[in-house]
Amino acid sequence: MKYHAYQSTTCCLILALLSPSPVSGEDVDDAGGTMGLYLENDMFTGTDEHYTSGFKLSWSSRDLEQLSDTPYANPLLPLFDMLPYINEKDHQKNLVFALGQNIYTPVNTDASGLIVDDRPYAGWLYLGVGVVWKDAFVRNSLVLDIGVVGSWSYAEQTQKAIHDLRGFDSPKGWDNQLNSEVGFTLAYERMWRWPRHDRRSGFDWELLPHAGAAVGTVRTFANAGVEIRAGLNLPDDFGTSSIGPAATTSTPVDGRMAADRSSFDIGLYLFARVDGRAVARNIFLDGNTFSDSHSVDSNPFVADLSAGVAVNYKNTKLAYALVYRTKEFKGQEDGQLFGTVSLNWTF
Repeated sequence: MKYHAYQSTTCCLILALLSPSPVSGEDVDDAGGTMGLYLENDMFTGTDEHYTSGFKLSWSSRDLEQLSDTPYANPLLPLFDMLPYINEKDHQKNLVFALGQNIYTPVNTDASGLIVDDRPYAGWLYLGVGVVWKDAFVRNSLVLDIGVVGSWSYAEQTQKAIHDLRGFDSPKGWDNQLNSEVGFTLAYERMWRWPRHDRRSGFDWELLPHAGAAVGTVRTFANAGVEIRAGLNLPDDFGTSSIGPAATTSTPVDGRMAADRSSFDIGLYLFARVDGRAVARNIFLDGNTFSDSHSVDSNPFVADLSAGVAVNYKNTKLAYALVYRTKEFKGQEDGQLFGTVSLNWTF
């Protein structure tokens, strides 16, 4: 009883901290924004191991002059209006919320005992709140994820339910997963677009470099990379990233900063992306922060290499990519390949 009461209290506190709440006033944001749905799974490549599943549902507000202009802001968020840098007048601003779950397993999921030389079973269930400030050429993202690992993440139940639906054997080693604890990651990322596009019409190309860092009990790292895309009627957004601490919805550039669009509503492009990370901590490999648990020796440098295709129709974009992740820990025999699907709708 005490365990379940503590679990419920913890989840309620997290929800209270991150749940949006209306603010009073006549100037309210009645509708609008971008919804994002992200699904990542190694079933696209016929495996069931390592980073085996990721789900993220996100929403970003319409473009705001001040972050406190939205009625969905937590009462503390108007404090952002007092900060320099974030509140440069020539930047569009977005408030971002997200809900997600990641699942990690060793290679052999038929063994019920602890596999000491492979990664731990682990889950990560989290809520995110963040801010984005951007112009036509640069986007900044600052996102705080707070959530739970261990049995509180319900990763075991999620994976077993999916296996049952697909007629697969249930994984047998979840009794060896990380211990339950609350964790957080605060991540910042800056992305650029080059060259300048005053009109997004016809066949064209674009380069999108990025750099950032994250700190927290769940992940601590610095990262940098680049995306290149080429195709017909490129969307006025900042690329197609996979699930990550600083990743948000596509947050397209709008209003007076938006480029002229083609009268032909459909666009199609190919893209390739690389992201390299110098990793100081990864709880899903290094083990629990506040208690002893199974762990492996993580590699300090990891890279994701991805390639895919995206289709955009008016304000909707659907993208698919294959991602190759280099070895994350010592003793891992090979890197990992998984697929990612994302759908973003601006309304």
